Amino acid sequence: MLAACRAPYLLGVRHHSPALAALVPELLDASGADVVCVELPADFQPWLDHLADPETLAPVALAGTGRDGRLAFYPFADFSPELAAIRWAAAHGATVLCCDLPLSADAWTLPDAAADPSPHGAVPGHGPAPARDRTFADALTAAGTGRDGEDMWDRAVEVLAPGCAPEAVRRAALGVGWALRADAATVPATDLARESHMREVIAGALAAGHRVAAVIGAFHAPALLGVPAAAAPAATAAADAATAPAGPRRAAGRGRPSGAGGQGGEQAVTSLVPYSFDLLDSRSGYPAGIRDPLWQQAVLQAGGEPRRVREAASVAVTGVCRELRGAGHTAGTGEAAETLRLACDLAVLRGLPAPGRGELLEAVTTVLGQGEPLGRGRALARALEAVVVGTARGRITPHAPRSGLGPSVEAELTELRLPGPDEPAPREVRLDPLRSALDGRREILLQRLLVCGASYGEPLDVATTGDGTALGTKWRLSWTPSVPARLDLAGVRGVTAAQAAAGTLRDTARRAAADGGPTPAQILAGLAAAARCDLPELVDARLHEAATVLPRTATLPELLDALDLLEALHRGHLPGTGAGSRATAAALGVDLLEAAVRSLPGLAGSADPADAAALVALADRAAAHHLGLRTDEALAALAASASPLIQGAALAVRVLLDLDPAARLGERAAGWIDGATAPDGRRALTRRLGGVLTAAGPLLQSSPAALTPLLDRVEHLGDQEFLDRLPALRGGFDTLSPAARDRLLHTVGERLGDRVDLALDAPPALLALWAAADAAGLAALAELPLPDTAVPARDRTRAPAPAPETAGAPRPPAAAGPRLAPADRWRLLLGRERDRLPAGARRYAHALDELYGAGRGEGSSDLDGGRGGAGGQGGGREASFPTAREWSQELEALFGAEVREEVLGGAAEAGRTDVLAQLDPASVRPSVELLSSVLSLAGGMPEAQLARLRPLVRRLVDELAKELATRLRPALSGLATPRPTRRPGGRLDLARTLRANLVHSRRRADGSVVVVPERPVFSTRASRESDWRLILVVDVSGSMEASVIWSALTAAVLGGVPTLSTHFLAFSTQVLDLTDRVDDPLSLLLEVRVGGGTHIAAGLAHARTLMTVPSRTLVVVVSDFEEGAPIGGLLGEVRALAASGAHLLGCAALDDTGTPRYSVPVARQLVAAGMPVAALSPLALARWVGDRLRGEAR
Repeated sequence: MLAACRAPYLLGVRHHSPALAALVPELLDASGADVVCVELPADFQPWLDHLADPETLAPVALAGTGRDGRLAFYPFADFSPELAAIRWAAAHGATVLCCDLPLSADAWTLPDAAADPSPHGAVPGHGPAPARDRTFADALTAAGTGRDGEDMWDRAVEVLAPGCAPEAVRRAALGVGWALRADAATVPATDLARESHMREVIAGALAAGHRVAAVIGAFHAPALLGVPAAAAPAATAAADAATAPAGPRRAAGRGRPSGAGGQGGEQAVTSLVPYSFDLLDSRSGYPAGIRDPLWQQAVLQAGGEPRRVREAASVAVTGVCRELRGAGHTAGTGEAAETLRLACDLAVLRGLPAPGRGELLEAVTTVLGQGEPLGRGRALARALEAVVVGTARGRITPHAPRSGLGPSVEAELTELRLPGPDEPAPREVRLDPLRSALDGRREILLQRLLVCGASYGEPLDVATTGDGTALGTKWRLSWTPSVPARLDLAGVRGVTAAQAAAGTLRDTARRAAADGGPTPAQILAGLAAAARCDLPELVDARLHEAATVLPRTATLPELLDALDLLEALHRGHLPGTGAGSRATAAALGVDLLEAAVRSLPGLAGSADPADAAALVALADRAAAHHLGLRTDEALAALAASASPLIQGAALAVRVLLDLDPAARLGERAAGWIDGATAPDGRRALTRRLGGVLTAAGPLLQSSPAALTPLLDRVEHLGDQEFLDRLPALRGGFDTLSPAARDRLLHTVGERLGDRVDLALDAPPALLALWAAADAAGLAALAELPLPDTAVPARDRTRAPAPAPETAGAPRPPAAAGPRLAPADRWRLLLGRERDRLPAGARRYAHALDELYGAGRGEGSSDLDGGRGGAGGQGGGREASFPTAREWSQELEALFGAEVREEVLGGAAEAGRTDVLAQLDPASVRPSVELLSSVLSLAGGMPEAQLARLRPLVRRLVDELAKELATRLRPALSGLATPRPTRRPGGRLDLARTLRANLVHSRRRADGSVVVVPERPVFSTRASRESDWRLILVVDVSGSMEASVIWSALTAAVLGGVPTLSTHFLAFSTQVLDLTDRVDDPLSLLLEVRVGGGTHIAAGLAHARTLMTVPSRTLVVVVSDFEEGAPIGGLLGEVRALAASGAHLLGCAALDDTGTPRYSVPVARQLVAAGMPVAALSPLALARWVGDRLRGEAR
């Protein structure tokens, strides 16, 4: 019945079907139609001429906004049957009618549960669909491959179409629609209303004497049988709109909707915009999309000929192989030929004239994927995306009126009184979105344009007080020529700012998921953007992802960022939240807070002040949510065994949470000062004080119990003992801002009685007499000759510095003179009020100011530059030392060679390259800290300067390597020497054989003794080949400086073991194989550039390519495990290595302390995947390697 119907002539289609699109012109020729009805809302009628224009290049899309801002989106490609019909009509002079409901019709919002009582809702001749165990769709699907999720249309129409007659393809398409209709127990009320409107439009055209062809969805075709040839108002209006001469169009593509069902006075906004293949793919989020548009385009171009379809498959396979080779994987002519053969064989086995999309993908996955879901599998997925999905973008005819995102944004800017095309000059605006509704709408629009990449508004930083967060925002707005161009590019994702922003965020999320993600950072960025853009649906989706991913993989900084964001969502500070999402954010915040507390042990080895500040923020949140017991345990562990910085921060936090008394913290700090007698102790003192002051800077000012022990200790140190510790103390207190140090100095002065009491109760007349007496005394003193005393530093030229000490020479005794007063000592260690220091003490302050300067933060930008002024608060007005050499000599004269070296090392760490020349390679004290500072500067040096630095680095590396080799030698002894064994094969060990067989000795008649060797002992053959392989996979991201150095030194030592072949892979976001430099740690360290992100999975993937015998391969990963890529790839690589039989070990730290800074949740997942994780010293690692080589499982 469907195929025989001629009034109208039915063409049941799918919105994207290359098989039908290729045959539509021939079918319409056979129909003789002069009116073509297409399934499009009537609002799009004015755009059909532009859609058919030869200068319009597909893919393009018709877009419109219906009631309540609902988006209607109709993309077209060359393989869209509707577009083929519109083009045919334009070429043959036929009329095209949009026969679907107008966008403003009420029926679009009807509930979907309505039953179908009308005869048009049932399949002709069958009545309502009966209940069946097996549907028609099931039968059609089973006729294909029988796979779950089979695309019935693809199996029943697309793959069978090549070589078939056009009428056979039409009948197959109508049959699929009939089956879908027969299987439907009910038809949604919206579809019934749409079909009723279609019948009215078709009836009107038939009544006017036209031959009508209806190009509609195959599901709707059964409902259009038996349309009466009677005119209807809706049909008349549609025909008038189609046949009227073209008149003026409304700006921005806005048109008056036509047809019945619209709301009086409402208008639909419609647009014709470019589109692209990657958005046309159904995986982009477009629900009516088609898989692999570029492949569908190739099938369309084949024109239904099986031979040309096979050629298209050959081209696609070749392209996939080319992309795989570009990604570094093997894929040559042999693989391509085998893939094409398998695809064609599958087509023959299934009775198909040519391979379809399913056969092609099966063959590619089988042959080229090689069973690897990760690594090569991911590369294959990217290759397929490039070859069968594509990124081709359409173009609109220049004759079409301007429409889409650009005009919509311009209108919205005008409504919100923001600069537009008429105001191109840059302008800064301040917005208060929480207090002003207008500013709230402005903020949302600017955030949406920022997400779309329109380059219209640039967010600026807003100054805040203390640690507070600014609730207002500041933007620099500018309408430049690039803004319209960027809006046109973003217009493929929507015709309003909200739609374009939502489409951009969805596309970002899709790409992250395709890469194995999303990562915690991507989730947080997407959640924040969705909330700021007022997109509640995306907020809910991102909250669900956050609940799944963040507790298992997020690092502590990411968890704290997430807690801040969730709190803003919960409090309603961001617009894209409803009651449900706010409740979800509050519940998720509790879960993430518990995950953050569990991550605290991972801070133990940190040397980053930001981690100390994070510790305070987390402890404060945990206390507010009654997680004190867990927090107490974690803080106690950190205070006992963490790095100096975190140890100091943990002790301060315990005081802030009332877990410890303040006096105990003061006593511990005083003990640190007592213990700072050697370089390591002084370095630890600086970092511990830095941790305390980072976590609780105002505590010393507000708590006498904490300050008193420090006052006592500083006061009772001898001058020389104090000066030895002064650089370390100054470095610790430099953590505070200049203003905070001023406040602390004021408190110390009051405690020491150094402040002058200006609160006088004398009457004003008496005060005037005293002032006059003071003035007279000053004048009398000025007339008297003064003895020859030291001239203030600013009024004299610099005295020549004393000759520097030689290495190992004893320190000169402190200059004889009065003892430094306690207040002066505090001025020195705080770096403030230098003008009140004695002349001799100012030299010390000046020398240290060269390193520490005015400080950072509050008070560092005074009018006098923070270096002293009328108030004498800064560090002084003297000029800096002219050269690093003069500064070095001054430091040595004041503090001695050992302390001078520490200060210069600190300057090198701060970025001063000129101080390195002042370090004598012959006398410098080798340390990992100094080597790390030197290497951090080596990357930016010119070759000439680097050549002068090499002797220093060579000595540091050689001394450290020699020391490490001495310590590791016992753990590696015996690996290459013969060992006793009972197995014959090696040489007889005569001495051991005699001792083992003394019980079998016999005495001969002549008195001689004969030993019978019943249990001979042999020596194993000495191994001269490298039958074991050690692969060190070392993270060189920014937090791993010390571990990188120890790894290079350890690799150099292990590289000398004859039975061990050592490989060294350095990775951040890329992998660098430095195996050829293992025997030269200096060259290796100079080659490594510490910094960048972390992609551990890439390093392990490269390590897997180096394995030949997995059971005799040791893979050691040195990393903080803060994976920057999706965690799934890392876990997959670890599982693959563990399954191969390789020996795995993860080192969260490789240094002498064995105190790691790492991601706890990721490390736990790695352990579950098969990689043990520990913090090891080089000696412990050497013992582990030795045990594995000996076959011991300790």
